[in-house]
Amino acid sequence: MKIVIVGGGTIGRLFGSSLARGNAEVTIVDVDSQVVSAIQEHGIGLMTGGLDDPDMVTSIPVTAITDTSLITECDLILLMVKSFSTHQATQSVAHLINESCPILSVQTGLGNIEAMAQIVSRKHILAGFTFMTGAALGNSKVRRGSAGKTYIGELDGQISERVKEIAGVFQASDMPTQVVRRIVGRLWCKVIVFSAINPLSALLKVRNGYLLDQMESISLMKRLLDEGKAVADALGIDLVYTDLYQLLFDACMRSARDLSSMLQDILDDRMTEVDAQNGALCKFAADCGVPVPTHQSMVELVKLLEQWRPGMENL
Repeated sequence: MKIVIVGGGTIGRLFGSSLARGNAEVTIVDVDSQVVSAIQEHGIGLMTGGLDDPDMVTSIPVTAITDTSLITECDLILLMVKSFSTHQATQSVAHLINESCPILSVQTGLGNIEAMAQIVSRKHILAGFTFMTGAALGNSKVRRGSAGKTYIGELDGQISERVKEIAGVFQASDMPTQVVRRIVGRLWCKVIVFSAINPLSALLKVRNGYLLDQMESISLMKRLLDEGKAVADALGIDLVYTDLYQLLFDACMRSARDLSSMLQDILDDRMTEVDAQNGALCKFAADCGVPVPTHQSMVELVKLLEQWRPGMENL
């Protein structure tokens, strides 16, 4: 299968390395010419979580480009950019998307499907998310974290042949994958859970597991969960998982030694996805009249952190 991955960050590199080792023909597209050059020259440098030496990596060759017009055909597009880049990234590959080449969003945020549907037909869009974790290192390297499951599905809930085929390719590439009917409800569950984990880990500058060590952080996360669930209930979202608290604790434990994506963004001086997570919940809450003061505080605090960053320069 010819697969184009739009976004050469952590998840893009993890998926790209696994799919390439599973004999898929992988092309990674990224706007960062330095990342693209490094991948072209060295391949994706995969480092497993148990290794401490950044030079102990397995080099996996893939194609990498910045110009999507160079691609004339493919079988699947994986959208793995930050949510604020979804519209532009979808436009860049719109000429490839059709009945035989769907685009699969593998992102943790709300509003991405709607942004994609402004450019391409919804019938060509698939939704998904992953609990795989890792960390992008310098140039083209990536460290694999926890090997979580990936979920994919059709927006209308059908179990189609194309999603089964994609899941088969993922499974053959050593990526545990499940095709599900209620993918949108499951995505909301993940967003609500990680809207509790991500901003707190970024603000406190701790690994995910530490959030379970103090009652104050547990209390804050539970408050964020309750507010997020209230928004989903008001909108009639089928959340699938009945126990979000257990989902939260499982996510923290599974990724206990990992840095959240939001903390990695802060440490690397990048924009976070707080607008697509806590911010999106705030927007939906305003539309349906549900108070979410804790989420609003998280948005404001993370945005301040984006401006000031870690360090002493503001003292």
